[in-house]
Amino acid sequence: MGKDRSYQKKKRYLTALLAVMILTAALNAAGGCGSGKEKDNKMRIQELIGSFREGEEFSGDLSGLIINDRADKVVIDRCRGALRAEEEPVREQVIHLLAAVGKRVDPLFDKGGDMIRDRSIVTILVEEGLSRKSAARDLTLTLLQYSVPADLLKDFGKLFADNLKRWPDATLLLVVAKTKAVEASETVDSLMEIPGWAKETETQVAAAALGDREMEKEFIRRFEKAGDPREKADAALLLGYIGTKAALTSLAAGMRSGLVIEMAGVSRRSVRVFIMQALCYNHPEKTFLFDNAVNSDADYAVVEKFCEETYGVEWKKERPPFLWIEGFPSGRL
Repeated sequence: MGKDRSYQKKKRYLTALLAVMILTAALNAAGGCGSGKEKDNKMRIQELIGSFREGEEFSGDLSGLIINDRADKVVIDRCRGALRAEEEPVREQVIHLLAAVGKRVDPLFDKGGDMIRDRSIVTILVEEGLSRKSAARDLTLTLLQYSVPADLLKDFGKLFADNLKRWPDATLLLVVAKTKAVEASETVDSLMEIPGWAKETETQVAAAALGDREMEKEFIRRFEKAGDPREKADAALLLGYIGTKAALTSLAAGMRSGLVIEMAGVSRRSVRVFIMQALCYNHPEKTFLFDNAVNSDADYAVVEKFCEETYGVEWKKERPPFLWIEGFPSGRL
């Protein structure tokens, strides 16, 4: 009996040991797969950065940079490190890479969106992309202005203000206007006291966006009084850059403009194209404001309903005959 008990005890011990070995092997295998993927991604980004050092430009190839429709953390972290350690033009190419990844992983990319809404990428662009006065900074500012929604930049007001004070820049003034970065008000006011800067449209736009009501009214007046189609289109875009409630209400009210920009023998383009572009600048998630959204008069009706509900505008005249962009002799471009 004692021998049997000893045998059973030994058997149970061996069975438990075997189970532990199997579990350990499984965990190691799983960890090995993860480590391998991480290693592959790290090698991919290191190879890309190495190619940038050799003078190559980012080709747009995103293989190995996106995992399960998300920006890979290994890649993002390595890009941050490169922006801190590398020189130009490597840094500029890294910004191109980050922008391409950010736009591709955005849920609205396949619908024609051009947004960067991954917070980790936005943070790196702001904190590292603006850290030096360089071509990388210029590129970053353009991306922040046109591709990053304002609400994702609200927390960086002080950084923008400090950057503007150190390196005044026209595009940064538009970013300040877009985000309504009140921390930059003092610097904008100072620039408005300098004749060279005061006459710049970007400085005036920033001033209007940050509370200069007389300047805001002047931009609105230019838009509403403009009879020349090109002047109307340009004025519309500036109201979009200002982005205050009054500026956007004026834009919305202009959605029944019948003005048309004509390029002899090339195309006819409704000014409403530019008004929608200015509205989309402030509402980048609204797909019905995208460049590819208007194909019929019904699409204009959707935009007008948005203007009515969001800005309370009403029209006394009928909607103009349908026109988006029309090439000569006929047909949409």
